[in-house]
Amino acid sequence: MFNGVIDVSHHNRIEDFARLRRAGIVAVIHKATEGATFRDPLYRERREAARAAGLRFGSYHFSSGVSVEAQVENYLAHADPRDDELVCLDWEESFSGRDMPLAEAEEFVTLIEARLGRPPVIYGGRHLRERLVGVERSALSRCPLWYARFAPEPKGVPPLWDRWTFWQYTDGASGPEPHEVAGIGPCDRDLFNGTEAEFYARWPF
Repeated sequence: MFNGVIDVSHHNRIEDFARLRRAGIVAVIHKATEGATFRDPLYRERREAARAAGLRFGSYHFSSGVSVEAQVENYLAHADPRDDELVCLDWEESFSGRDMPLAEAEEFVTLIEARLGRPPVIYGGRHLRERLVGVERSALSRCPLWYARFAPEPKGVPPLWDRWTFWQYTDGASGPEPHEVAGIGPCDRDLFNGTEAEFYARWPF
């Protein structure tokens, strides 16, 4: 497994993207949007800084229970994903109103795939595990899985996937070490299920 990916948002203080690169990080996945209206205020400037430092870059949309079409529009308008950038639906409990149900997560995936010609990565942990109990078929299975579980092993992966692609093993406090990265400190860290060469070959998934 290759440990060279972090995910961040405006809540993280990043001193220097070049320092992240020197510390062995090769890719940054940054929050772009949430729901139908929220847009991360640091997303755009950090994208340019990360790319200038030679880092791979990706974005994620944090789900909510509002109109799926409005969420897709908000995400694509602000993230403005380039062909070499990872795109992702962060499917977990909403901080504002109802959660996004499975049918709407599937709709989000389908709409993104229609617009970009590729499905998004799907991120999730407990919410994803619970919502997919007993589910044998879903459009989500077309998405590479980014699995969150702060435990010694990524147990409990839903059977829709033969294997996970990324494993978020720590939030910077819980989960296995290492938790920190020079230039940012404790943060969300993610393992890729393969070698570094395989990571580069498959990016942006």
